[in-house]
Amino acid sequence: MLPEEQQTGIKNYVVQKIVSLSSSEESMGAERVFLNKMNLVLVQILKHEWPHRWTDFITELVNLSQSNEIVCENNMQILKLLSEEVFEVKDQMTSAKTSTLKNALNQEFVNIFNLCQMVLNVSQRPSLLNTTLQTLQRFLTWIPWGY
Repeated sequence: MLPEEQQTGIKNYVVQKIVSLSSSEESMGAERVFLNKMNLVLVQILKHEWPHRWTDFITELVNLSQSNEIVCENNMQILKLLSEEVFEVKDQMTSAKTSTLKNALNQEFVNIFNLCQMVLNVSQRPSLLNTTLQTLQRFLTWIPWGY
């Protein structure tokens, strides 16, 4: 219902706020509840914007994740929430929209898998490793064959 300019502004605000809240351990810890709510808002935005109007979301998320382990930990949380919303929550979206999101996640899975593999091979941060494993656990129901 909002004009596209306002929609883009809201999306950009949410993304910038998430990045700023998850850029340091202090802010992430102090604002954990608010950050979790912002992650949920982002997932709701993604359900409307991705993959058609925000085609490079997964690429942006993966690239951002490679710059900072704390940001990566939160991005894993976002991926986990997105997977739950698309593959586990029923009756929230039309079957066509659910199918579109499932197909988009399957097509982008190579990028997500490579990010998870990099984290598991390189990171020494226990909370990031734990979040990555929890995210992979959520993916088990829909991971494409071959992974």
